[in-house]
Amino acid sequence: MLQSIEQFIFRNLTPMSIRYLPAPDVAGATGLPAEVYRQLEREFQTVPPITMHHPDPGLMAGVWSACRETLVAGPDRSLKEAVAVAVSESNRCPYCIQAHTSFFEGSGGEAGGYREVIAWAAATGRRMGCPEVPKLPSASVPAVLGTAVVFHYINRMVNIFLDDSMMPVIGKVPLLGDQALRVFSSVVSGRIATIAVKPGEFLTPEPDLTLPDAFSWAKADRLVAGGLLRFTEAARRAGALIVPEVQDIVTQQVAMWNGDVPGLGKAWLDQLVGVLPERHRPQARIALLAAMASWTVDAGEIAAFRKTGGDDRALLDTAAWGAFLAAERVAGWMAT
Repeated sequence: MLQSIEQFIFRNLTPMSIRYLPAPDVAGATGLPAEVYRQLEREFQTVPPITMHHPDPGLMAGVWSACRETLVAGPDRSLKEAVAVAVSESNRCPYCIQAHTSFFEGSGGEAGGYREVIAWAAATGRRMGCPEVPKLPSASVPAVLGTAVVFHYINRMVNIFLDDSMMPVIGKVPLLGDQALRVFSSVVSGRIATIAVKPGEFLTPEPDLTLPDAFSWAKADRLVAGGLLRFTEAARRAGALIVPEVQDIVTQQVAMWNGDVPGLGKAWLDQLVGVLPERHRPQARIALLAAMASWTVDAGEIAAFRKTGGDDRALLDTAAWGAFLAAERVAGWMAT
């Protein structure tokens, strides 16, 4: 009974937090999306940070593979949830902070036991401030680092495409809404965070691709590496659909970025995209903001992108590619 209620909530209420993109049709899905949803419902639930990627099924599967093999599968769940919360706080992502604080508590974690790891995770977003990786069992390192990288991506996408609350409708009911959300989160998160998930059950074949140098630390765990490889392939495929002029400027800027906020307001952005033809500027803005200032993407940026003819998949893929470039950049400096 409880799981039926939980399934109803995740299929019908939590998708209300999605903005700028259509909600997923979990019940009516076929093919790869249906496979992703089935695995999600067994192991993690159909959470919007994953399902909002449904306009590009391959990307959704790639993101889920990376999240599954780093955060969800295998041991050390409470440790990895602590990393997820710390990274989310550094990226100003209220939705993820709320969700993964609940998962952390549901997994039995106590923040006092992870102070060093939490401090490290919170500092990974800036190259100059990133400390050395804390001492961990060698078998745990790829999944812990992978969790940090995945959340540098997910936080950026959530900042753009989700509201601040997991269930904004309930949250708008004074007092009762807050209490209902806390009770729901506590019960459901406790169940989900203690599911034993077997690593390596991939839904897509291994791509013919070399693991990026930035993810070289993942090679010690072939399943974590496999999840990141599928994520990389999907994100690069999304980026390949972007016009070359936009690809060039975004790639160049992210390659020079060290994690700092580019500047107050968006004057820095206006200057960067000013060299592009006007019709390409909205796409470049979305990709650059997704990478370096995701919390500043607003309805005006989305509307400008739509006016160029960009559909749901193009919008999703543009943001995802920018967010992936930033996460890859962070991955390259966090273990050096």
